[in-house]
Amino acid sequence: MSEYLLRVLPGLVLVAVVMYGMRPTAAARVALYLLAFVLLRDALTPLGLWRFGVHSGVFWIRLSDDPWFLVLFGLSAAAMATAVYAADKENRHGVVLLRGEVLKGVVAGLLGFALVVLPLVLLYRLVPLAQRGGEVEAGLLPAILVFALLGNFLEELLFRGYVLAGLTRHAARAAGRTRLGSIMTPGVQSGFVFALCHVFLATTVSSAGAPLLLFTLWEGVIAGIVGERYGVLPATITHGGAIFLLSSGLV
Repeated sequence: MSEYLLRVLPGLVLVAVVMYGMRPTAAARVALYLLAFVLLRDALTPLGLWRFGVHSGVFWIRLSDDPWFLVLFGLSAAAMATAVYAADKENRHGVVLLRGEVLKGVVAGLLGFALVVLPLVLLYRLVPLAQRGGEVEAGLLPAILVFALLGNFLEELLFRGYVLAGLTRHAARAAGRTRLGSIMTPGVQSGFVFALCHVFLATTVSSAGAPLLLFTLWEGVIAGIVGERYGVLPATITHGGAIFLLSSGLV
């Protein structure tokens, strides 16, 4: 954890200087949040704190085998999300953590999760477990779950919270002028922004390439639809549940 913090600290300091020294607009602050998140996420790769790859065109992922790192990272991400949400009142406008009843939100999140993982679960039947990350110790699964849900709560707050809220406001102003009509809803658009923010991870930080981008687009669009209709927390179930299952070695 200390090595990871030393790696990302210069970038975070620079983001903080820009944030508090230049007093950026609300939209610019969201861009800075995304930049900081990409830094935090992509720094995991060169340090070996997660690993992923592609075998026969099938994307796979594994997380660190250090349970303490996984738990600390998840808790830190949740704390960061809570702090940003509490501090940035201007961008909080339009962010919906939960829309409607809790049970409906949970069910929607679980259905979205099932839809995200279904194609890969089927493809994984064609690729031996040893060639897509290998087995995962059962004792590591609780820590992986904490990392997946809490870490992706931060990610969903950014994409299904701030980005989605901005896209929704833009759609309201541009009503009737989009060529794709009701197909390209703000939730679906947030999925494309989500995939776009994985370009460097797929092409320069790693060589996963198109399979990673296709997966993140699929995952982002589904989480976007769930988030648009039910809120950030159900989208977190979709996203975090998918990362947990795919990195757990259970499929």
